[in-house]
Amino acid sequence: MKRLFTTLLLLAGFTAVASAQSSFNVSATEVWTVAPHQIPDVEGHFTITNTTNAMQTIRWERTIVDITNGCESQVCDINLCYTPFVSTRTFDLDAGASGAIIMHFLNWDSIVGASSVIRLKMSNVNIASDTVTVTYLFTSPLAGTDNPLPTANVKVYPNPTAEYFQLENADAVRSIRMLALDSREVARFTANPGEQYSVAQQPAGTYILILEDQQGRAFQAAEIVKR
Repeated sequence: MKRLFTTLLLLAGFTAVASAQSSFNVSATEVWTVAPHQIPDVEGHFTITNTTNAMQTIRWERTIVDITNGCESQVCDINLCYTPFVSTRTFDLDAGASGAIIMHFLNWDSIVGASSVIRLKMSNVNIASDTVTVTYLFTSPLAGTDNPLPTANVKVYPNPTAEYFQLENADAVRSIRMLALDSREVARFTANPGEQYSVAQQPAGTYILILEDQQGRAFQAAEIVKR
């Protein structure tokens, strides 16, 4: 009886772990793309993979956090490309299958210095907790190839956080803009080595940090959660 009870506990533990696993994964949660103003349509993309042995229905929801006036964005999922006015759709992803999710940054008027920060939430429609958010940053090179943008490898920690955040690999960061998801800039910081940046006064929620270099060019966008 004791052996049977132990076996049932082990099976229950396995079931809990299995159910906690995500039904899909993405190849990146931050997608950074240089968008020269001479190119009217620039793509940023990641790969989504169904990690189960059953078909899954995935919903994407686009939130435009920041975009230059006159520019637009457009989503292409594994089935179709949609007009800029479409902000959410669902698609079926076969068992074990992978596909590209593409965000288009449209700058038809060749606006110099145009940029955008876009958030794409990917969710399993049948599992509310099974959600991943990918943040896209489209930014202009401006200064040319002789002064390239810094590498987007800055780490934000702790995240989630209640009081402050810090940056790692942040030598190239000159300033930090903190945006709410409704596009409001709620804070701006001047970057210094080892600095702790306070978010204690901000309401709980999700924010986007835009990291800028010495020339004021955005080169990375990262999501941070305030508890």
